[in-house]
Amino acid sequence: MAKTLPTAGGNAELAAKCFPSGTKNEATSTCLCGDVEINLKTNEPLLTAFCHCWACRRAHSEPVYQCIYVATSNFCSKTGHQREAEFELTVTSGFDLLTPAKMGPGNPNYETMDANPKFGGLGRIICSKCGVVMMTALFTRPHREFNDGEKDVLMVCVFPGTFTEKMSEFIQAWLPTNHVHCASAIFPISAINDGLDKRTEWPDSEPWTG
Repeated sequence: MAKTLPTAGGNAELAAKCFPSGTKNEATSTCLCGDVEINLKTNEPLLTAFCHCWACRRAHSEPVYQCIYVATSNFCSKTGHQREAEFELTVTSGFDLLTPAKMGPGNPNYETMDANPKFGGLGRIICSKCGVVMMTALFTRPHREFNDGEKDVLMVCVFPGTFTEKMSEFIQAWLPTNHVHCASAIFPISAINDGLDKRTEWPDSEPWTG
């Protein structure tokens, strides 16, 4: 059973001004070469946030990046196999081009997903032609973040930076609600005055007070 994560600590009125919303609940995500295309359709993402952690910054070559996690995908987080059914996230083109990115000592948290005490799965998934990180395919282990149950819970992340439309087109539930892993940020978090909740690590960690 997935956890309900706290979002207290922000300024909702300010956040609404900084991140205006629209009515769309469906988006298209594409890579640089255009051969991989992903459809995202959901009313209730698991998590929408800006992440400041070392690993994500290195993977995306960015000081901070935006993510949307959902619970279902036609890309199996454990095997990479294609699944048949209706999902929130569906790879609609270039499925055979998606491949897990190699991990190693450049990742400060763990060298392989098997060694991660919180999460498992294939990890970051890239387009093998142009190299764009298109997804993060994970499962969260029991009694960890996003999982109160006894079994692994699959989840997958897509990045608004790859969307073909602006975030202001999408519903409120898609807009960011947190800054996570603020303890790893490389610029002053106090300079970000956007009304969003700020946490030292994941959304259920201590509030950022630095």
